[in-house]
This record gives sequence, structure tokens and C-alpha cells, in this order.
Amino acid sequence: MAKVTQLASPRDLPARAAAFAARLKDEYEAGLRGAGSGPDESPDEADRAADTVAEAMGTIDWGAVKAATAKGAGDAAEKMKAMAAHVDWEKVQPVAAQVSSALIAAVASGHIPLGGPLTGRVARTIMNDHNLAQKVADSLSRTPSSMPPDFRGVIDTTGTEG
Repeated sequence: MAKVTQLASPRDLPARAAAFAARLKDEYEAGLRGAGSGPDESPDEADRAADTVAEAMGTIDWGAVKAATAKGAGDAAEKMKAMAAHVDWEKVQPVAAQVSSALIAAVASGHIPLGGPLTGRVARTIMNDHNLAQKVADSLSRTPSSMPPDFRGVIDTTGTEG
């Protein structure tokens, strides 16, 4: 029960988001050095990781995420910009970019809890590490109604780099 209370506490959200952003950056930099968790995964493990992230995305109330991020200013918008700055948007295929932007919005608005084993997979998906965002999109496409909205219009993806 304490964990549920902690996850629901809005005052802890900025600290958890900052920790996630730091982990996202660390995962990205490890990937640049070839030390990320992706290269050691077998194709089956990568597919399971993609399915796990897709399953988590299927439980999100995207209407609530849109409402939380629509303001364009505020806490969620700042977190989205910080996370988006670590994605090389020019190298991400459109459907994978849609998945990445949706995950950024879901994390920034508190709809994907931070911490635990899913955090690394979400970070790698956001960055499309070893094409993971595309694999998540492929997994989501098996149920077309589960594709998340595209938040690239909310996130300034120009001038960002990975």
C-alpha cells in the first residue's frame, strides 16, 4: 500500500521524473558507447521487451495524458522537453517517433510509473535504442486500436539531438 501511495503522490513526481530523465540520459550515453542493454539481448528478449512496453502502453488513459500535456507550459511540458532532447528525431521512423513521443508524454504526465524493471525498457524505447520503438509499434499494430496518439506536435522535436 505504501508503494501505491508513493506513486500517487504528486509531490514525488518531479523527483521521480528527474531520476527517470537522468536514467534516460545514462541509457542513451551507454548506447552510444555500445554498452547499453540492447546489444546483449537476443531477438526473443528484444521482442519480449517490446511486448512488455506495448502492454504497459495499452493500459494508459491517453485522454488523460493529452489533458495533462495540452497546456504547453508547466511541469509536464518541461519534463517532455527534457526527455525529448535526448532523442535523435531525424533518425527515428515516423511510427517509432509516434511511440517515443507518446511514451515521453505518458512519463511526463505521470501515467507510466517510474522505477522498476520497466524504466530501462521505456528509456530504451523512447530513444529507439536498437529499433525498440519500432518493435513496440509493431507489437501495438497487432491491435490497431491500441496505437497511442502522436505527441510530436506538443513536443518541440526541432533542434533536438540524441
